[in-house]
Amino acid sequence: MSEGGSPIAGFAGLLEDAADRWPDRTAITFDGESWTFCRLQRDVIAAAASLAANGVGVDTRVLLLMENCPQYLIAQFALARVGAAFVTPNPYWTQHELARAADAAQARTAIYAPRFGEFVAGLESAIPVAELTALPSVGAARAVDQPTSPRYLPFSSGTTGLPKAVIHTDASLCGAVEQLRWHLALNRDDRLQVALPLCHIFGTTLSAAALSVGAELTLFRRFDLDECLNHLHRHGVTIWPMAGAVAHQLAIRTDVELDTFASLRFFMWGGSAVPLELARLISHRTGVRFLCSYGMTEAMMVAFNPFDDVSQWSLDSPGYPTRGTELRIDASGELEVRGPSVAVGYAGTESGAFGQDGWFRTGDAARIAPDGRLWVVDRIKDMLKVSGFQVAPAEVELALREHPAVHDAGVIGHPDDRMGEIPIAYMVADPELTAAQLDLWARTRLASYKRPRHYHFVTELPRTAAGKLRRTELRGWQAGSGFS
Repeated sequence: MSEGGSPIAGFAGLLEDAADRWPDRTAITFDGESWTFCRLQRDVIAAAASLAANGVGVDTRVLLLMENCPQYLIAQFALARVGAAFVTPNPYWTQHELARAADAAQARTAIYAPRFGEFVAGLESAIPVAELTALPSVGAARAVDQPTSPRYLPFSSGTTGLPKAVIHTDASLCGAVEQLRWHLALNRDDRLQVALPLCHIFGTTLSAAALSVGAELTLFRRFDLDECLNHLHRHGVTIWPMAGAVAHQLAIRTDVELDTFASLRFFMWGGSAVPLELARLISHRTGVRFLCSYGMTEAMMVAFNPFDDVSQWSLDSPGYPTRGTELRIDASGELEVRGPSVAVGYAGTESGAFGQDGWFRTGDAARIAPDGRLWVVDRIKDMLKVSGFQVAPAEVELALREHPAVHDAGVIGHPDDRMGEIPIAYMVADPELTAAQLDLWARTRLASYKRPRHYHFVTELPRTAAGKLRRTELRGWQAGSGFS
């Protein structure tokens, strides 16, 4: 499949190698249409030609503005082929949030779906997704393999608030893919269904891992439980990754036949702790156990329960360090990680979370048992996890404080069975301002999962002499209010 010269290495080479080995196997199905590996690679080469013709090349950073679809993956492999980096904001972010994301990632080019036309008008250049594979799939530019070059910039709020573009090199991206292949024992007989957003690092790396071993991948534009269950039953899906919100919906369904789940090797869970009773209920009803893991945008693969020893699987521990990964606990009890899937930093900003010796400070308090098993105790940083997505209280507070009638805002999380956590806001505001008005304001500034579910109006927020919000005191207010 390669167009002259030696095969392409790195992330782009994952698909090229699979297309050489299994050209006629089905790679992707989506909306009733199928792509063989040969067709998928032809589309990647055509897309690379289109990108090069539009001036996209080494070190260009390109926003991917579309929902889940094969073109999302095609764009990623094509950008890697020409030496560019793909930047993946959440397509459900507002224009205000997208503008911040573009600035954070230093990205002025985009590949976009039609509904983003207004936003991309403010960029230096943009390529409609419909035109991505318009050129013939020959003669596409090929970049020299550069494993240390930025290749993938997903978003994380890091440790200080507003979303940051995490810089994954070609090497750390491929490291995450390799670790997923190993710890899931992925092979070409696997069939995966992915309704996870491809803008999320888990969706991207799991999809690439599946394709790299010749497995069949079914993409869903967005999550729909009935659609996923029907496809699972009809097509013998072996791996179905899910987030907490999905498991909650599944738990309340009593009308699903047991043989629907017969082909599943396990339920794959990551992104938040598994509510024990919820997981036990689902496993009891379906006969399928949960394989738990732990990772983050900055360090995709940190710990995994051993796939080949079910007796070692735990619902309250993510398992052992992933292949090639080192873990340590510092004097304050914070977990640090070093390994092949650890990013190199944040775009445009320095961070003490990334050490010069390759160690990354996770912001989580943890302990490591004598046998090496990891136990995550609590968060050191203030991040919330809402439906598997990170939410920075500081970002929500900033959006609320921009309202002309708001004088101060403080945001904390509250446990929620379905979403993991929900944001709760404490407001100092003009007396005529209502929660409904604030919610309308938030809808123009924040994605739905970031918006507070409840607003409490107070006369003053607890702050230190230096002006730092005392979140611990806010949590005390919440506990004392009897909110549930």
